[in-house]
Amino acid sequence: MLDVTITPHLEFLAADKPGQKLFVMLKLRPNRDVSASRPSTSFNFVIDTSGSMYDDTDLGKPKIDVVIDALNNLVRSHKADSRDRIALVQFDDSASILLPLTPATDTAAIQTAIDRLRDFSGGTCMAKGMQDALDLLQNCDLSSRRTLIFTDGETFDETDCRELAIQFAKAGIPITALGVGDYNEDLLVYLSDRTGGRVFNVVETANTAGTTDIAISELPNTIFQEVQQAQAEVINNLKLNLRTVKGVTLQRLSRVYPDRADIPLDTEPYLMGSALANDDTVFILEFDIDSRAGSRVRIAQLGLTYDVPGQQRRGELPPQNLVVQFVAGRGGVAQTNPEVMGYVQQCNIGQLVDRAASVAENDPDQAQKLLETAKRVTVKIGNDAMLQSLNLSIDEVRKTRKLSSGTRKTVKMGAKGKTVKMSDSPNEGLSEEQIRNLTGT
Repeated sequence: MLDVTITPHLEFLAADKPGQKLFVMLKLRPNRDVSASRPSTSFNFVIDTSGSMYDDTDLGKPKIDVVIDALNNLVRSHKADSRDRIALVQFDDSASILLPLTPATDTAAIQTAIDRLRDFSGGTCMAKGMQDALDLLQNCDLSSRRTLIFTDGETFDETDCRELAIQFAKAGIPITALGVGDYNEDLLVYLSDRTGGRVFNVVETANTAGTTDIAISELPNTIFQEVQQAQAEVINNLKLNLRTVKGVTLQRLSRVYPDRADIPLDTEPYLMGSALANDDTVFILEFDIDSRAGSRVRIAQLGLTYDVPGQQRRGELPPQNLVVQFVAGRGGVAQTNPEVMGYVQQCNIGQLVDRAASVAENDPDQAQKLLETAKRVTVKIGNDAMLQSLNLSIDEVRKTRKLSSGTRKTVKMGAKGKTVKMSDSPNEGLSEEQIRNLTGT
């Protein structure tokens, strides 16, 4: 049901050498039969209806009206059919379910619920809306489930939001988070990373052409794409079971294609999200390995469990041994796998950007250096949208000696956007050692 390849970045490691890194690519691809099994979906929209949502946009209408128009366009588009169900939750100081899970073909009921979004106003308590969404979705087993959260401000209950994200992840429900205005980007990134979802920075005016920002005028298309993404997630509720031997530690687990997410390591099994039909989903595991004598050694064992909602089945990858050859002496240099290292580099771009954003206020020179390094790697990889975001941030730091809130969101959220699919052809980017030195990994 699920084709899996496990590829280390090196053919062998040096014996009797402490503190080595091993990057392992875990590539998943649903087989043809599974890819053809379009799942039913349960899609929940959680919409901020706080007072600031009534502020006008450059489109000449309030943000709440832009959202309402986008949702109505989805209903009229017939992108969803009888296999799909839609729910709608609003939140401000409180929250309410405007529409329980309803067949997407019941357009009259859905449009009536959407129009009710104008009936609310208040502060921003997003966790209350998230709780209602979780209650609606958590028992919808063997369905492709997703929650889309749209907000334009900072919530008063951030701690509760973070705790609820763990419950979403355990239930196998990815969160797509869209923020516009003065939202907390770190919180939205956490919600998407924790649940294996996605995150977008929505801007009122597309004055950053070519970047990863989403213009608010493009909100209807973005919502269409998220619904279609849920329909294409033929594998979901992916969980990685991993056991390492003594002296081997998993330091980082990241999804690196088709977009980037950092998978938290505080919950076992590791909750990894979903896999799309007819394409690869790629993860990178980063291990720290202590000194070993020359030998061939099993350093870890990994297995997967997952759901196939379109076939109403659950699947399992039996435990697979990760074996490494440790070679004594200096008879040769191990050949690195260019495909694996290409994904490692893309993962490290995100680390560079995060570090630059965190130090920009106190050390703009270091921030610029980190962004320039991220740019060099990005040029080699060929991610044009990310390159535009980096150019914008580098130019601002150079001119103003800081990163504005808007630019910080653009570059940080952009680092979570679509990544470039790598091949096994030679890559002339920065070497593994250069990347590790620059990023601190």
